[in-house]
Amino acid sequence: MRNFLLVALLLLPSMLPAQNLSDETALVEDDEPEPVAISTEPVRLSFKNRPSLRIGEFANVDFKTKWHLDFLGFDPPKWDAPARVSSLPSTPPTFYLTRARVGLKGSITKYFDYEIERDLRQTFGSDHEWHPWKDNYVDFNAHRWLQVRAGKFKVPLGMEANMSEDRLDFAFKARTTDVLTPGRERGVMLHAQFLKSSRMQYQIGVFRYDGEGADIHGVPTAGRTYAARLTGEPLRSVRRLPRSIRHIYLGVAATRGRMFDGLNGVNGSTFSNFTFFDHLYVRGNRQRIGAELSWVEGPVTIKGEYIHMSEERIHQGIRGENLPDLLSRGWYVMGGWNVLGKLKSSGRPENPLFTGRGFGAVELSARMDVLTFYSGPGPGLPSRSPRAPTILPNGERTWTFGPTWYLNRFVKIQAHAQREWLTDIERKAVIGQNLFWTGVIRLQLAM
Repeated sequence: MRNFLLVALLLLPSMLPAQNLSDETALVEDDEPEPVAISTEPVRLSFKNRPSLRIGEFANVDFKTKWHLDFLGFDPPKWDAPARVSSLPSTPPTFYLTRARVGLKGSITKYFDYEIERDLRQTFGSDHEWHPWKDNYVDFNAHRWLQVRAGKFKVPLGMEANMSEDRLDFAFKARTTDVLTPGRERGVMLHAQFLKSSRMQYQIGVFRYDGEGADIHGVPTAGRTYAARLTGEPLRSVRRLPRSIRHIYLGVAATRGRMFDGLNGVNGSTFSNFTFFDHLYVRGNRQRIGAELSWVEGPVTIKGEYIHMSEERIHQGIRGENLPDLLSRGWYVMGGWNVLGKLKSSGRPENPLFTGRGFGAVELSARMDVLTFYSGPGPGLPSRSPRAPTILPNGERTWTFGPTWYLNRFVKIQAHAQREWLTDIERKAVIGQNLFWTGVIRLQLAM
């Protein structure tokens, strides 16, 4: 009975009618709250993009939900479940509930926007979630060039990391994104759009810790962290360039924070959660620098991202001497091609299945992702020791490919294969294996 109710709840969004939006409206993110409508009714319940409650011209409340149901396969067939304090292989699951989120998003007058979101996977018997509360913040619109966001939200570094999970091109984020980006954290951020003709946006914030992405079993590894990001289409106003070049999206970002002393250095693991690069002893500052690019021309999409992270190791030698910084570097490049149907800029199919006159849209995508761990030059031979002056490098090269079927604005099906290859065969829990395959079929339901 419990499983029947869960399936019924998951299928509900796909049965609701969709609205075909104009191209201008499609430029707005799917999860942006609808503007407060002028109505003579004091309280009005409506459905456009999602169930919405309108309280006159004063406020609106939009209901959001997001479900990811994954059917997984691994080769070798070994797995270490996420959020479990263990490194012992176990039988991998065939079905895994990756996301089960509900939330509210809306505005109060023209000055305040808000969002509240929580993950409910543990409620349905899935693995423990270290941080069940997701985006929980309030935005104050002080000026068209100044907005103040306070609460818990994504630290502004990483193109893929700062996208909504239901807008990702692949079922799995790149390993570079998973390992090197901060994720969500509590803080305060100034942000706004400026130079409207170039669609530029700035983000500057200070956060309590370094983000949940750098945690070790839910425990922070660094203290107060500062972050800044600048994105947009800076070539848009250069009329001499071809239109396809002028619409290239570019971005740069950086973070800096003080790490807690101890075995708090970044570590690397396969998608099946087996470690191939252990935590090292660190002390001092952690700094990230990132660059991002996106180009869309008709049915073709090309995206890329580069992230470099350095972690100081002050007085972490065996005799208390300073050690060269721990360095981590990652990059990926992906390409997508719409082979059937058309997608709007918001990621919705132009002719949706069930709710329109078409079958949706199908996109073929492929991504190459490279992640490397090493150190600055130091004395002695390279070693795997957590206090080695010169660290023996290790890295991972990942290929991901497969189709995505966008049925309508609520439902998406992804079938992707992921091939991971490790450099140093000795640094992992699966002895004698440096090649890992992962396959997933994901049903995504979101509104």
